[in-house]
Amino acid sequence: MTTEEMVIELKSVTYDLISLLERETEGMRTLETAEYDRFVSEKSALSMQYEQLTQQLRSRADELKALPEAEKDELRELQALFQNAAKRNMRALKAAELTNQRMIDTLVKAVKSHANEQVTTYNRGGYVNSPAGRGYTAGKGRGTLSISLNETF
Repeated sequence: MTTEEMVIELKSVTYDLISLLERETEGMRTLETAEYDRFVSEKSALSMQYEQLTQQLRSRADELKALPEAEKDELRELQALFQNAAKRNMRALKAAELTNQRMIDTLVKAVKSHANEQVTTYNRGGYVNSPAGRGYTAGKGRGTLSISLNETF
């Protein structure tokens, strides 16, 4: 692949990355998990392609210097657009992570405070057993169910 072809490919990949980052940032609050996983997969593939192209172009510094000034300016502007989109995306991801962590902490706190109210075990049906006399009896009068939360970032 010639340097000119690599530059054209780099521009295309960078525009695709910018578009993806902007769509991800915009949809952060409404994305379903499967859709978000698709974004992550696509972002990963485009990022690897971007990295490979930039590494290959760095090894052709002399040829890059020979490019027309208009082409160099376009690459600089595109790089600035990409950096801004990446920063906005990172802020949105950090905010979402913080929000999720607060929600998890709140759930854990609620479960722990409820657990301190004499909840000691769960029966086979997932209902709370409460202490009664010398043994445990199924607390069917309570409608409490055990829950489990597994969130991966």
